[in-house]
Amino acid sequence: MSVSTQDPTRTSVVTALRTALSCPVHGPHDPDWESVRRGWNLHVDQQPAAIVAPATVSDVQETVRTAAALGVPVTVQSNGHGATAATTGTVMVRAHRLRDLSIDVQTRRARVGAGVKWAHLVAALADSGLTGTPGSTDDLTVVGYHTGGGLPWFGRAYGPAARWVRAWQVVRADGELVEVTADSDPDLFWALGGGGGGLGVVTAVEIELLPAPPLVGGQLMWPADRAAQVLAAFADVTRSAPPELTLWLWLITFPPSEPFPPELHERSMVNLNVTFLGAEAEAEELLAPLRAVPGLEVDTVAPLPMSELSSVANEPTQPLPVLDWSHFVAELSTDFQRGLLEVNPPHPQTPMIACIRHLGGALRQELPTAVEPIAEEYLLFGFSLAGSAAQEETVRAHWRALERRLGAHLSHRTHLNMLGPDPDITRGLGPATLARLRRVKAAQDPHWVFRSHRPILP
Repeated sequence: MSVSTQDPTRTSVVTALRTALSCPVHGPHDPDWESVRRGWNLHVDQQPAAIVAPATVSDVQETVRTAAALGVPVTVQSNGHGATAATTGTVMVRAHRLRDLSIDVQTRRARVGAGVKWAHLVAALADSGLTGTPGSTDDLTVVGYHTGGGLPWFGRAYGPAARWVRAWQVVRADGELVEVTADSDPDLFWALGGGGGGLGVVTAVEIELLPAPPLVGGQLMWPADRAAQVLAAFADVTRSAPPELTLWLWLITFPPSEPFPPELHERSMVNLNVTFLGAEAEAEELLAPLRAVPGLEVDTVAPLPMSELSSVANEPTQPLPVLDWSHFVAELSTDFQRGLLEVNPPHPQTPMIACIRHLGGALRQELPTAVEPIAEEYLLFGFSLAGSAAQEETVRAHWRALERRLGAHLSHRTHLNMLGPDPDITRGLGPATLARLRRVKAAQDPHWVFRSHRPILP
């Protein structure tokens, strides 16, 4: 079809897409637009020109061709995660209906459509003896997680999720559907695995699966007045932990809502999330210094089916107005521990829930993907609920106070998947990686048909 490229209005964009497509196309004048346009993070005011819900890969191809003819950039957001203001004015592809999933147990490969969440893949693998490399929540799509590189629960043992990608199915800027492997297009394959998108619409990914070892997992919780002791023990244990052990420490006042049980509502606690790939007896030995901290109130650490992995962090899945803050940290020195608890104690008046994730292990390795090795041993991550401008300013002032107190300990870099609503990709990737991404972008998408949530800018 022939479409004018002269400054299209939102109405003409929606009209052109509805003319070209048989799948649902949502526009700003639709009665359900306010609910449809929202992402998972309600803090981000997404204002795309149109939203397309393709039923087939052919729908994706026609969407790309039509948007390119209109001169309107295409972005992808399968189930609402990853929202930033960079989606304003785009044609947003909501690929949640592309749910093809096939598993070959013999070759240990899974072919996963763009709309498949980790919950679906984990359930399908339940009796196979195999596992992928999921993150803290199974509400994310497998494809979106891998394009950001993926920071798995088992990253210390297996590396980032993108390491295990073997092929990408991609709709390119000209609407052509291609299969991208390390042999067929090494540069594009490299960029898709951790470059954050913006190089095409990934409609499916093929990943290598891993033999599923025994899993021990759960939570240990202490009241807030034990925070200094638990943090010191956490630092000691993680300095010598084997790669099979992953610990995340939370300083949290539990919200009065699900998925948290009523007995924790509005209580300030130190919460340790645990996963261990191996025998329960070995896990118990490694956790003994932590269990020795007095006041332990909750202990759910036990053998765990892989299908229940998401229960360890038990993160909320309902949409929330969230602000994110994160930095890599080299070590948990005594001064770092003291400073963190001075500014961000687990207390109802503290505006940020803080988490320290232990990294290291295989996450330090150089890989043939855009995921960069993480030299630092830890990630300090925080999130806050901010439903108003006043609350947002309170949160940002808190971040500034943390950065002043902890400045010498913070890398001022973070993982690409942990940038939250920040559209600036430069904190998640280094100069050399960004330079190569820009070269791949210029070669693959010279007319800027695609715009990711964190654009690869010239």
